[in-house]
This record gives sequence, C-alpha cells and structure tokens, in this order.
Amino acid sequence: MVTLPLHGTIKDLLIIAASIILVGCIRQIRKLKRSIAQEIHRRLLPQLSLEFISDKDNPQAGLHLKNESFFLAKEIRIEDVDLSLEDFGLKIEYILRFEPVDFLKPQERVKLKFGVFDRSGQPLAEITEKIIPHLVRASFRIVVRYSNIENLKFRVVFLKKRDKFFAERVEYSQ
Repeated sequence: MVTLPLHGTIKDLLIIAASIILVGCIRQIRKLKRSIAQEIHRRLLPQLSLEFISDKDNPQAGLHLKNESFFLAKEIRIEDVDLSLEDFGLKIEYILRFEPVDFLKPQERVKLKFGVFDRSGQPLAEITEKIIPHLVRASFRIVVRYSNIENLKFRVVFLKKRDKFFAERVEYSQ
C-alpha cells in the first residue's frame, strides 16, 4: 500500500503545482493545434456562388456557378431541386436535374446544364427550354456538393429569393 505524505516541503508542493500547470498547458496546446488545423482546412474551402440571369434575350440566360476563391473545386454535384411554380393560379410541380461539373478553376464561371422532369421522372424537354423566365418569381433551395484539392468534401445550400441566390449554410461533409 502506498501512502502519501500529508505534509511535504515547499519544494514538493511546487513540483506538484508545476506538474498540474504543465498538464493543463499541454491540453491547451492540443486544442489550439486542432483549431489551427481546422482553420487551415477552412481556408482551403473553395467559395462557390450561384448567379441567375433571367433576361430571355441574353444568350447567357440561366443559372451560373462561379468559383470565387483561389482554390480548385472539383466533383461538383447538384442535388435534384423540387420546384413549385404557379401559373395562372395553378400550382405546377417539377424537378430540376443538373448535370455534374467535373471541376471549376479559381474565378471560373460555368453555365449549369439541367433538365426539367415531372414528378414521375419523365423528361419535359419543351419546358426545359422555356422555364428560365418562370424561375424569376420562384423561391427554392439548391444543394451543391463538392470537394477541394485535398478531397475534403463540402455541402453548400443556396436559397433563391427574387433574382438572387444567397448561401444559406456551408458544411463540411464526409
């Protein structure tokens, strides 16, 4: 059985206090190292934005994805978008399916290619060509999944209000 001396010299008490402070400092250093690593990963996050051009006379009319950072974004996938439009008082529901984008270089912008489908999954080619002006008043969310050059995966949710998109949240995903 080990017994602890109840009374020690000042030297012993100083050694114990220094040991406790040392352990606390080591824990704090580990926390700071983790937060620095997370901050470095966040800085490597490609910043994507969505732009909507609704002028039907403009050949660039449509949805555009832009990489506004200095880092490459790759494996860009856009989830299907459930879309409800009101036309002459009738509520019509569609699904927008986007083609994947392999990569976006820094400051590069690409026009998104998509198709319009009905609820049963049937393609509606004639509506795809004419839907852009109808998207002006619609509010909807677009979820974009992508990764950076270190294969860290991210998910950003864009909310469309009027003719602008706002990044609602950006999450690190696995």
